[in-house]
Amino acid sequence: MWEKFSSLFKVPELRKRILFTLGAIIVFRLGTHITVPGIDAAALKQFFAGQGGGIFDFMNMFTGGALQRFSLFALGVTPYINASIIFSLLTSVIPKLKELQQQGREGRKKITAWTRYTTVFLAVVQGAAMTSLIRGAVIGHAGIWFYLTSIVSLTTGTIFLMWLGERITENGIGNGISMLIMIGILSRFPANLRDMWVSISTGSAHPVWGLAFIVLLIVVIAGMIMVQQGQRKIAIQYAKRTMGRRVYGGHTSHLPLRVNQGGVIPIIFASALLSLPVTIFKAIPSLTWMAPYVQPGGLGYIVAYVLLIFFFTYFYSSIVFDPEDIAKNVREAGGFIPGVRPGKPTAEYITGILNRLLLIGALFLSAVAVLPYILSSLSQLRSMFLIGGTSLLIVVGVGIDTLMQIEAHLVMRHYESLTKSGRLLGRRG
Repeated sequence: MWEKFSSLFKVPELRKRILFTLGAIIVFRLGTHITVPGIDAAALKQFFAGQGGGIFDFMNMFTGGALQRFSLFALGVTPYINASIIFSLLTSVIPKLKELQQQGREGRKKITAWTRYTTVFLAVVQGAAMTSLIRGAVIGHAGIWFYLTSIVSLTTGTIFLMWLGERITENGIGNGISMLIMIGILSRFPANLRDMWVSISTGSAHPVWGLAFIVLLIVVIAGMIMVQQGQRKIAIQYAKRTMGRRVYGGHTSHLPLRVNQGGVIPIIFASALLSLPVTIFKAIPSLTWMAPYVQPGGLGYIVAYVLLIFFFTYFYSSIVFDPEDIAKNVREAGGFIPGVRPGKPTAEYITGILNRLLLIGALFLSAVAVLPYILSSLSQLRSMFLIGGTSLLIVVGVGIDTLMQIEAHLVMRHYESLTKSGRLLGRRG
């Protein structure tokens, strides 16, 4: 195992990408400890202790403790995710945005620029809401200067994380935004495990929950990996074609359809979207009566959570996977699904299989999202949120994607070495 791990650093390009990613993670973690100017640390700690978990504890998990310290990265990448959701929805209903998306690189660059501007706007709104919530933890009087300083600091922190995530995607390993979310979640694991140990050792919780935690954690992770990697392969037969003296086709291929098409995207989008209204309801006095209805763990929150997971599972699949386009490409390549006519019947056949897979994936994501609330209620241990839920699914999903990217770089390096050696398929250059 250690030999395989050390071999990663023997490939120059992969070593540079891994070191760049580690450096970016260190910068991210340092930024979570830089508090916004003018904050009374003791009063801030007392404020969060009096909240009793809820939305603050939930959002604090995604920011790696940055919200609890009210640091520069207290908002995390939530505004960027919300902006991405907004433009994903608008692209499907506004013809001009859809046309830009189909224009290729230049069109996507314009949509990306608008997404960034929207991120700044949402960061200002969320920053103002968060600042108004913690105004009691300010040294002295929370005047206009403190509000301005705080909003600018939080917005700048979000913009920096957005830029850092894009740099990780371009120069590092894995998806940058997902990587930052995963690191923020992992940074909270040791503290949660310590709290569980203290609760069991002091008699506040039954020791059987410690054993149940270990067993359930292994079972849930194994189930997540199976579903994340699960595929339904549709056989495609290609007819023989003669072009000149060459014969093409005559072989069987497969069209792989993943059980969980969206990966961690639906659950991240659902979590991020639910955090925005709760923040607004808490910040505006006239809307505080609505906050309990969307508190994490409440019936309204869970129902909305499940519905959003189902919506984003199907919506994300409709954006990235078009059965009609697949059927058209298969037909043009001279292929067909055995027992299914080419064209529209093929598209309908693929759509039927895809819808059943998406239903299984959405049910799985919903079960994973609700499981921690059930276990936490039964055991009275907040650490049970490590089993399942958004956090573990993101960690497992991002971890698998990162490992696959590392494997792809290693395979690419292997093929490069074959080319550079001057020997390819037994021939000398």
